[in-house]
Amino acid sequence: MSIEITSYSSQPTVAGTSKTSKSTKSSTSSEDNKLKQACKDFESIFMGYMLKSMRKTVEKNELMGTSQQEEMFQDMMDDEICKSAAETNSIGIADVMYKQLSNEITRQNQRGEDR
Repeated sequence: MSIEITSYSSQPTVAGTSKTSKSTKSSTSSEDNKLKQACKDFESIFMGYMLKSMRKTVEKNELMGTSQQEEMFQDMMDDEICKSAAETNSIGIADVMYKQLSNEITRQNQRGEDR
């Protein structure tokens, strides 16, 4: 095992390893995490629209009445329900989107390397 010190870095590296492969893996992992989070966020927003549309179809109860505060609370509660459902993968839209998009990104990266 030999240690190689280069002028562009103050940290030694072990011969046979490359910093670019480590940084590529970490950037790929970072991009992968960003894609997962974007898919979960999309699922949460989609479910929010679905819940709001469903609530519009239900008649308001005139016996108790509705206030602006109640409507705001209902919206906030719906948002939290949607976030929780997306984080726990209860519906699965985010998983399907992630698999589809990550496969497409992998194919595009492979095409770029072939050129």
